[in-house]
Amino acid sequence: MARISKTYSRILAALLSLLGFSPVISSCAKYGAPCTEIRITGTVIPENNSTPIQGIRAVLKDDYQGYDTAYTAKNGGFFLQFPHSPCSEGMNFREKNFRVELKDVLNGLFEDKEITIDSESKQNLGTVRMTPKE
Repeated sequence: MARISKTYSRILAALLSLLGFSPVISSCAKYGAPCTEIRITGTVIPENNSTPIQGIRAVLKDDYQGYDTAYTAKNGGFFLQFPHSPCSEGMNFREKNFRVELKDVLNGLFEDKEITIDSESKQNLGTVRMTPKE
């Protein structure tokens, strides 16, 4: 009788694992877990006037990787986004800091700029002023 029970238990475990159920209990739900989307916008202009700068590369990063890259449009605006699960990378999303790195890769006329953003901060950077290279 015990042998039949073990066989049925193994068959049931195999079927459940095929359906996505796991016998391991995780500290974070995977399916149906809330997902937060980071959206960062801004407009880039020179430090000395208000003419928008086109072609500045904006990269959304954390300490480990880059998530999204955009280039400023004619109006100097950029839009970055990244869907982020609170379970990814095994850390609490609310404690995570992100950086937006701005670089003039097309003309090389402006100094690089980095802006640090915590996950709960305002995600519209507004007007970002870049310093011209001398």
